[in-house]
Amino acid sequence: MKERILVVDDDCEVANSLVRLLTTMGYESKASYDGRQAADVASDFMPDMVFIDIGMPGFDGYQTVTQIRAHRECGHAILIALTGWTTPEVRQRAYQHGFDLHVAKPLGLDQLQELLTLLKPAKNESTEKRIHRLSAAAPR
Repeated sequence: MKERILVVDDDCEVANSLVRLLTTMGYESKASYDGRQAADVASDFMPDMVFIDIGMPGFDGYQTVTQIRAHRECGHAILIALTGWTTPEVRQRAYQHGFDLHVAKPLGLDQLQELLTLLKPAKNESTEKRIHRLSAAAPR
């Protein structure tokens, strides 16, 4: 079964571009353009990874990640803040709200491929250890 990836961004072009790329790479991918609806989409789609923009109108990324974390079906998902907001305060708040990683836009192909390795952890490295390593390597 293909890994499932949900992209949540109010900028439809950003979300659709990433979904097209992920689909081309062999992942089952879906976009949601509204944070409020994303939690329902996630509970139906049961993604393995979710990229969530923080700066969305209405339901922002912090509220969205909280709602997705509340769904039992999404407990295994790796939740990544993909945002243009990169201050240390935003990064800290992202982790406090339940994101596994905070990544700055624009997302490069090499960085995307590294993030996707989280879906297939190495034999000697758990997903949690890999998230920690990627988080520590992320620019501050």
